[in-house]
Amino acid sequence: MNTPPSPEAAPRLRRSMLMTPGNRPDRMRKAAAYGADALVLDLEDSVPPAAKAQARELVGRALRELQGCGRELCVRINTLGSGFGAADLAALPLALLDSIMVPKVETAAELHALDALLQTLEREQGVQRPRELVAMLETPRGILQALPIAEACTRTTALFFGSGDYTAATGAAITANALLFARSAISAAAGAVGIQAIDAAWFLDVRNAEATRADALLARELGFAGKVVFHPAQVAVANATFSPTPAEVQRAERLVAGYRAALAQGHGTAVADGVFVAIDLVGPAERLLRRAALVRQREQKSAQSSSTAST
Repeated sequence: MNTPPSPEAAPRLRRSMLMTPGNRPDRMRKAAAYGADALVLDLEDSVPPAAKAQARELVGRALRELQGCGRELCVRINTLGSGFGAADLAALPLALLDSIMVPKVETAAELHALDALLQTLEREQGVQRPRELVAMLETPRGILQALPIAEACTRTTALFFGSGDYTAATGAAITANALLFARSAISAAAGAVGIQAIDAAWFLDVRNAEATRADALLARELGFAGKVVFHPAQVAVANATFSPTPAEVQRAERLVAGYRAALAQGHGTAVADGVFVAIDLVGPAERLLRRAALVRQREQKSAQSSSTAST
């Protein structure tokens, strides 16, 4: 099996993943202008069965038009068991997308089957780098199989929590308390194998920036790296919430510097900012600094693009 770069070595910035209906070419064309880190062109829930075939063509066209936009290009396919998923994959120009979002994953075997199919299609299309997978855990069975799913396939670089289907199945409310177990299980499974956890979209009031921010803050506390968003108004909120603050960056720099200074003196621990620092705190601090560097790079590219567009 081909192995993609480790998320730790080459992480993607996924603070916001903007979901856009694959049967709406007008929205797909505009998607790159909203500042989301990733654009998810949807062939699943937002597209009715009768429109699936046309949506595949429209998504393929959009992928060509979006080349060079500087954003991760992702497509959410239908499940293989639905009868639409295999046709989705066969129709996609795989070389033009970065990742594939896989809905309602419940077993590791599903990802094994998808990986085998993708290997065949990539070989036929001459695609050298394996496309990444974002596995969506949306059902109680999927949540309870989070770790086997997370470690099933080296293509998988993120787990996504789908709160809508989860609460529909369990009868739970869409509240912090009700979602705590599912979010924690996904965060733990993602952390166990070194991949990202991406939180559910806040869909109860998509234009309410404060509600989106509050929900995103809860997810960030649990270790999530970003959030799927359904409305352009949610993009800036998610980007800001999942970006390290200047104070967090400065503190992380002091922790790392203090620990390295202690190592140079032959010690395995240090006290920095009043915090007892051992190797277990250095990893998170270094991850935060890598994320901050990615955010700076994204902001610089956006500024350059804006400058180029205005001249």
